[in-house]
Amino acid sequence: MKHKIKGDIINWNSSIWDFNYQMKSIKEDEDIALSVNSYGGDAFLGIDICNTLKDHTGFVTVTITGMAASAASVICMGADKIRAHANTMLMVHNAQTFVAGDAKKLRKAADDVEKVSQAVLKSYTNRVDEDTMKKLLDDETYLTAEEALKYGLIDEIIDAEPEEVESEIFENKAKEFNNKISSASVPKQTISVSTEIDENKLKQMFAELKNEIKNELKKEPEQDPVEPKQNLSTLFLHL
Repeated sequence: MKHKIKGDIINWNSSIWDFNYQMKSIKEDEDIALSVNSYGGDAFLGIDICNTLKDHTGFVTVTITGMAASAASVICMGADKIRAHANTMLMVHNAQTFVAGDAKKLRKAADDVEKVSQAVLKSYTNRVDEDTMKKLLDDETYLTAEEALKYGLIDEIIDAEPEEVESEIFENKAKEFNNKISSASVPKQTISVSTEIDENKLKQMFAELKNEIKNELKKEPEQDPVEPKQNLSTLFLHL
């Protein structure tokens, strides 16, 4: 089964709906090739898809084609093998939430989000030791493909062009990432001046110069003597 999860990790995302639909009919031992390009979203939805992939008996390969951030990086951890294009990124951080209310509700929300962060942490510890992973989460760490490979969060780097990431929830972050890959993918423009002149063209140019000088010498003495210099300088300007 081949599928792609892109956009925000939310239940009404069509790519996630399609994934869940296909998982209902897939054979238990069928291999899965899943591409991921997302800035994240719902932590528990990410954990759910991660565990769905883990529980599948067939071999699961996940390929990061642009960005695998937040809940999207959690999804990747359910794979048997994680690949990433050379110029893609993976981002990990603790759980976050929005809350409003009195002091009691705010304290409870802080306790709750810490528990969610513990659940998120456990998603990575099959690949990275807990202390190292906790620091990466605390620091909200952006990892290049090379750095992710070094930590063991991915297994292989493949060379290809990254894709832009779509996001409504993290629109500014998505734009920032897209701008980075756009500038990186545009080759630096260089201006080069060739100093080589074709031999035949050089002979032709000197022949024309010779003829022009001959013509100037045949002219009447009252001809403007500056004219040959103008023609000569013009010719060497083209040269």
